[in-house]
Amino acid sequence: MSGVYFHIPFCKQLCHYCAFHKSISLQATNEMLNCFKKELKLRKDYLNQKSVSTIYFGGGTPSVYQPEQIELLIDEVAKYWNIESDAEITMEANPDDLNQSYLEKLSKSSVNRLSVGIQSFHDEDLILMNRRHTGKEAFNAIRRAQDLGFDNISVDQIYGVPGLSMEKWKENLDLVYDLNIQHISSYHLMYDPNTVFSKKLEKGQLTELDEEESFEQFKYLIDSARENGFIHYEISNFSKEGFISRHNSSYWQQKQYLGIGPSAHSYNLQEREWNIAHNYKYMKAIDEKEDFSEKENLSFHDRFNDFVLTSLRTYWGMNLDQVKELFGEQLHQHCVKKAEKYIQSNHIRKENNSLILCDDGVFVSNDIMSDFFWIEEE
Repeated sequence: MSGVYFHIPFCKQLCHYCAFHKSISLQATNEMLNCFKKELKLRKDYLNQKSVSTIYFGGGTPSVYQPEQIELLIDEVAKYWNIESDAEITMEANPDDLNQSYLEKLSKSSVNRLSVGIQSFHDEDLILMNRRHTGKEAFNAIRRAQDLGFDNISVDQIYGVPGLSMEKWKENLDLVYDLNIQHISSYHLMYDPNTVFSKKLEKGQLTELDEEESFEQFKYLIDSARENGFIHYEISNFSKEGFISRHNSSYWQQKQYLGIGPSAHSYNLQEREWNIAHNYKYMKAIDEKEDFSEKENLSFHDRFNDFVLTSLRTYWGMNLDQVKELFGEQLHQHCVKKAEKYIQSNHIRKENNSLILCDDGVFVSNDIMSDFFWIEEE
């Protein structure tokens, strides 16, 4: 199982919380499209498998491209790998791009999964975040997509937003459940460096939501999602049965993937690689056949720590038999010993020889995962 990720580094408007690489200048979209094709050809031997089971268009805002342009990139992937007949092909989109005409064309493409960046249905929150759409536009976009046959739809929701009361949060989630979608990705608002929100926070122009309120919003999300038939399969991700994101799961299950585009990351089980996070420099390097990425060879213990980080965050958990097989008896015993106190405190449960986070463990997952890391002595 291998995946291909395209980072589409363009947005029509800058969201105040976003730290991903992007540009609000759309002048180079066609040139960038050509560079994507060139990079695919240059890296056709990166994946040591002949087939691809997932393709994901993320960003940025992939819906700045027309469906026929997205289809051209899918066709380009097919030149170098066999795209499996049941491949999951996801495209992220802004609600206001998903008008009737756009969706009609998209429904005729190979894209079979939509990830729609709603974030909130409350217009005051959307204005605060500098989103382009309204709550009504978001709701209608999902309905239009469903009417045109899209039956694998994910929506994004952000909690911990300044001024977001529990009442408003419940209203957001109630609307999500009413839409009868298949997948939810929900993240706590982060104040990443160099974002508009982080600068406003530093200047005292924003007040961070109380930690206890954020905790209660996350707890309500977990409880209400389960009540509405969702599986909490990863810390920030919930799906109906049969609709777990196969592409994102490949990241958490140590599968290899190829990232195309500026700032895109790749992983081939032995090393990580990331492209230049600068549109012009990336395109220039591609055109002139110069280096456009950096690499990190992963040590034995780097790979173990990656395994801990990716497996413990899922509902599959960290399988101790797999730890022994991949990393040996010493690290197996390390995990067994580390787990004891968390099992006793009901933060972790042991099931089929896998260590799985309980709800209490999910709330402090970062602390638990870092405790399992192997720190080499200097």
